[in-house]
Amino acid sequence: MNIEIKANPQKVKTGNFNYSNIKSQYGVNTQYFTKNGKPYTVIAGELHFSRLPRERWRETLLKMRECGINTISTYVFWNYHEEIKGQFDFEGNKNIAAFLQICRDIAMPCILRIGPWCHGEVIRGGFPKRIHKMTKKRCDTPQYLAEVRGFWQGLYKEVKPYLDGETVIGIQLENEYTGSTEHIRTLRKIAENIGFKTPFFTMTAWPSGKPDNDFLPMVGGYPDAPWTYGKKALKPNNRFAITPAKTESEIGGDLFKSNAEQKGVYDNIPYASCETGPGNQVTQHRRPYISEKDGYGVCFAKFASGVNWLGYYMFCGGANPNDRLMQENRLTGYPNNYPIIDYDFQAPISRYGVCRPHGDRLRLMHLFISEFDDEICTKQAYFPKWKSNNPNDISFLKCSVRADESGSGYFFSSTYEKGLKYNDFKDINVTFVINGKTIYLPSIDIKAGSMFFYPFNIKLGSVHFDYILAQPIAKTENDGKTVCYFAQCEGIEPKCSVDGKEIPLDFSENGTDMEDVKIIVIPYEKAKQFHFINGKPYFLDGTVYCDNGKVYCEQITDTDIKNEITLSKTNKRKLPYNYYLYSTGRRSYYELKLPKNILDNRFDVKLEFDFEGLNLQVFSGETLINDYFNIDRKFVMHLRDYKKYIAKNQTLIIRTAPKTKFGISNVYNEIPVPLHSDRLVLNSAEVVKISEV
Repeated sequence: MNIEIKANPQKVKTGNFNYSNIKSQYGVNTQYFTKNGKPYTVIAGELHFSRLPRERWRETLLKMRECGINTISTYVFWNYHEEIKGQFDFEGNKNIAAFLQICRDIAMPCILRIGPWCHGEVIRGGFPKRIHKMTKKRCDTPQYLAEVRGFWQGLYKEVKPYLDGETVIGIQLENEYTGSTEHIRTLRKIAENIGFKTPFFTMTAWPSGKPDNDFLPMVGGYPDAPWTYGKKALKPNNRFAITPAKTESEIGGDLFKSNAEQKGVYDNIPYASCETGPGNQVTQHRRPYISEKDGYGVCFAKFASGVNWLGYYMFCGGANPNDRLMQENRLTGYPNNYPIIDYDFQAPISRYGVCRPHGDRLRLMHLFISEFDDEICTKQAYFPKWKSNNPNDISFLKCSVRADESGSGYFFSSTYEKGLKYNDFKDINVTFVINGKTIYLPSIDIKAGSMFFYPFNIKLGSVHFDYILAQPIAKTENDGKTVCYFAQCEGIEPKCSVDGKEIPLDFSENGTDMEDVKIIVIPYEKAKQFHFINGKPYFLDGTVYCDNGKVYCEQITDTDIKNEITLSKTNKRKLPYNYYLYSTGRRSYYELKLPKNILDNRFDVKLEFDFEGLNLQVFSGETLINDYFNIDRKFVMHLRDYKKYIAKNQTLIIRTAPKTKFGISNVYNEIPVPLHSDRLVLNSAEVVKISEV
């Protein structure tokens, strides 16, 4: 297959942008962002401080940093902090000042998404009940704006010390707004009058799809759409495609009808995202399973397509507070039923702080941005002409080149799309033309289901490479040599070319030496254990983070204490929230008996259950402490988050509900769940240790 990619570089202009109201180290032009005057890629991961235990904030932020996140995004839900007018709650897990202080301490900038309407799968989109009852809200009516001003004044008192242009670097106003941008402009005036200062005011670019120079437009896209109403697998829709299209037609489709993509509208606007989805939150009626490739694929495609502000939603999962019902549900007039507690989102880092395989894959991509080519944002994306826009058309390769005007850059390829079965591509020959220069890339076979990129026309040390058929991760200087770490491109033998001569690259730790350059290629599965900390490589199996110069690794041990725990069926109990199991089937009740000292001298204990029912709830006494909508027939709890409950009551009650053929419990499960089963079996109770490396 012959593929031609012709570059038509967009001229980089200053742009007439009014995103900032403070002097800061951050800047922007029509193509990319800058920090201290140098090109800079923002890698922003969403974490909701109010959905995590406060004692795990610092640890979780550092885990995100180790995954390559350099900026944190977080919602500030109005009804978490001021459900009753004038009564503010910024205590405990809601203490935003304490959260921002940690961000400042570890030099992790933050983007506040302050609404006033947020969505975030929170009841009433984060509106207090009194606001939700207003006939005119989310518009320029005096009563509504006065309420917004009151909330933001209370919030400002908490965050004022951190509006320094370094800690809080962005403020998103509203979310998924369907009305005129004039209302968001009004909100900005209110925020500025109160005193909010920020390098970037942002807004979601859906559904309007019309950029505004006062707000950085943020796009998004997810691996699935569990908010849609069907109960079958979604049809492919180029969700994972490398494409010049920047807007996405499905996102937010539960709340409004999206406008069609407007070609060319974003050509002179920096390409930024706030909701690129490495996961999905499940709804009652739809249960997609996000695999490693699902969680990586959309993000990889956006990067290959030229995004320069990678914003992930969610990068770390969480849990709703259990002091009151805070989840979106149909009883409150919203389209979807969600779990009361669980907000894991199948994110790269789980709600319990465990890095998943797609987190490991994303770390490699982020390391490339920070440790191999920190000016990748200056390299524009170019694409071949598609043969068809039909999402089911797998006859051609979805690919791109990101390159500078000299023709030095990277070739990106993807043959993965959830729900599609690609065939292998044989003899792919790519010709790249830029500024009158023609570059011939090597002929390769591309394996179905693979996603990778490799450099071409690149200089490392004093050596000019025609190409290197491996995916770059990081480089460093060591004893006068440029040492470069690469991961194997799936299904491709690693090799390079210098002055037209091909040289094989092996997988040995010694690497391949060429003058003042050493290339070390790592098999892809092993590369997922690769960390690059303070210029040194580490191969670690577990969840890793660095704190004050010390490297820590959380790992599952070989110690299984399942025999110390009993799980047995018990009689019916009178417990709250029975309705929210959303099943017409008969409930079952289990007693989970734990030793009182189960966490003594242990960092954590991971319980894993085999579960064949539809939904379950976990109670300590009559207090709901956890729930789960069955996705993969596995239910997991990490006990350290429940330490205070176990100390008081070592017997937890688990109430389950089966899937049935009719009614509300007839749902779509990507991984099938048997009908009428309530089977719950404790599979393992593994001890988790934390070690200093």
